[in-house]
Amino acid sequence: MKSLRTTFLISFILLLGTGFKAGAQKLFDAVPEEVVFKSNVIEGLFSQNAGSAVDIRFSQNFRLTGIVKSNQKVYSNLQTVVVSISNYSNAKFFVSRTVDENNTVKYVGRLIGRGAQDGFELKADLAGNNSLKKINIKEMIVE
Repeated sequence: MKSLRTTFLISFILLLGTGFKAGAQKLFDAVPEEVVFKSNVIEGLFSQNAGSAVDIRFSQNFRLTGIVKSNQKVYSNLQTVVVSISNYSNAKFFVSRTVDENNTVKYVGRLIGRGAQDGFELKADLAGNNSLKKINIKEMIVE
């Protein structure tokens, strides 16, 4: 009887643990659906070396702090920075800067966390305004 109870208890604990892992969490629930910001907010990232601490203030209520993991200038017109974000469960901020033949600078990127259900995509409109728009990771991944 004790063996059966122990087996049941262990199975129940494993089932609960698996259930919690299967459900992705919303990491950015308290952040608005869209955050508009000026280019200078992220422009400084491209001069940082790997290992540098950064503090990115997109708005009064949305700020990222973390460590630059890599800063690669892939081509003369393309540079990518990866930041590990410490204040959002070590999410990663991937941001790239491109410069076209007219010297117009554009930014693209994503802010995503391992096991998180939500994230952000960095977009720019035709007028050059930058914004982070919330994305649902589950809808983007095909299993």
